[in-house]
This record gives sequence, structure tokens and C-alpha cells, in this order.
Amino acid sequence: MNVLMDKELRELRKTYRFIILPLVFVFFGIGGPTLIRLLPVLLRSTPADLQISLPDFGPADGLAQFLELSRQLGLLAVVVIYMGIVAGERREGMLALLFVKPISRLAYLASRWGVNAAYVAVSFLAGSGFALMYTHLLLGRPEYGTMAVVTALYLSYVVLAYSWTTFFSTWMRNPAAAAGLSILMLFVLPVVGILWQPLADFGPYGAVSAGTAALGSAGIPAEALPASAAVSAVLNLLWSGGLVLGAYGLLRRAEL
Repeated sequence: MNVLMDKELRELRKTYRFIILPLVFVFFGIGGPTLIRLLPVLLRSTPADLQISLPDFGPADGLAQFLELSRQLGLLAVVVIYMGIVAGERREGMLALLFVKPISRLAYLASRWGVNAAYVAVSFLAGSGFALMYTHLLLGRPEYGTMAVVTALYLSYVVLAYSWTTFFSTWMRNPAAAAGLSILMLFVLPVVGILWQPLADFGPYGAVSAGTAALGSAGIPAEALPASAAVSAVLNLLWSGGLVLGAYGLLRRAEL
């Protein structure tokens, strides 16, 4: 396992994702609070006959903008970067060469998922750190405790999105097909709670919805975090582990 972990770390440092992924989240971390700070200034330059009413923006809006950008464009970047994490190596014949050696497919998949999941998490947290810093500088002192909890809730969803991308990349031979299915999940999960309220509270997107409500951005009063938010976050991590096991089941039966 240590050999495989070293392999993944060396490969990570040599690929474009080592630079691009943290840059994406850091860009959103800087741009989110900056956009909120500049928005009233930009709207003041609009014609006088165009009246646009804005709420009084505060520190919560800076982090909320970062999280919204991360949930949409940030996760899209994760999908695009990792759509070939297994499918690409399989299509290029790398897996066939690798498994000639006495290497467990579970060990391969666990190390590949683990190293990159940690890097996705670190990249997201780096962006969150910049978002908090720029929020403090531009919009005032945020409620650090609340924002740390909300960031952790979002992080569970980010890791889950990366995990289902890994699963689909193992299932599909074509990285583009894996990306298509992964992107579809980004659209489906936020709306499935409409069908059944417990799914909205405890489902994968429940942690994100509760975290957004707890910030109280855009003039909307903040809501207390329900216990279902923690349950949803824990389930997201458990689902992530289940997706890795599911990917292993697919890889074990796959023809390389």
C-alpha cells in the first residue's frame, strides 16, 4: 500500500491537477467576497431609471458566494479533472500492465481514491481559508464558528462528488461518459428532496441545504443547524466509502 501511495503522490505532483484544482477554489475564495463587496458599487453606475434593490450584504454573504461558486463551478472542475482517474488508465492500458504485478485491485483503488480525495479536500479548504480572509477584510468579521461548521458540511458533499466521479470512471471505459453521469448527479441530487422530505433532510444534499440556511445570507435570517445536517454529512462520507467499494466490485470483474 505504501508503494501505491507513493506512486499516487508522485503522479499527482506531475499532473496539471496539482496546480489547477487549488487555483480554482482559491480563485473562488477571493472572487466570492470581492464580488459581494463590489456589487453595490457596480449597481450604482447603472442608469437612474433602472432601480435595483439590494439587501445589506454582510460577512455571511462573502462565504455564501464562495460556497455557491464551489458547489456549481468548483464541483464541475472536480468532475472534469478526475473523470479519467480510472477510465483513462484503463483505456491507455496502464491497468493491464500494473495488475501483471501482484497488486491488489482494492489496494490500487483505495490508494488512488484516498490520495486524490485528500487533495480535493485540501484544495477546497484552501479556498475556504481565502474566502474567510477576504470576507474579514472586505465585509467585516465573520462568525468563524458557524462558518467552520458550514464549510465542513459542504466538504462532505465535495468529497462525495469526487467519489461518485471515481465510481463512474471505474464503471465506464470512456472518461467523457463518466463525466456525463457525474455532472448529471450534480443536477439531480439538489432536486430529489422535492419528492420526499426526509430525503431532503438526510439525503446527500441535506448537508448543503442546512449549511446554506445556517449562514443567513442575502438578508435572510440565519437558521439553527438541525441534527439532520450532521447526519447527512456523516452519510455522505459513508456513501463515499460505499462508492469506493462499489468501484472495486466493478474493477474486480472488469476486462482490462
